[in-house]
Amino acid sequence: MNGPIAFGATALLVFSRALQQQNVVGGHYVAAALTPMLIAAGEIAVVGAIVISGWAAWPWISAGGGVGAVGAMWLHRIWFRRHAPVR
Repeated sequence: MNGPIAFGATALLVFSRALQQQNVVGGHYVAAALTPMLIAAGEIAVVGAIVISGWAAWPWISAGGGVGAVGAMWLHRIWFRRHAPVR
């Protein structure tokens, strides 16, 4: 049961880190100020999953990282394309 938890925790962690990077580069100040709360939650959950499962969590953590990175890229582009100021 710890595998899916490790997957979700890593997806959250990588998602929020990737989102944070795009927020900082894009100059989205409010989003950049709020994203560290997600990063902290993801970090705590990943550490917990590693403590419980050890190396058995590796495949789940690897897969969660890929899903989190791609998910952040996709969501950020959709969100800020719809909410971009009119020029």
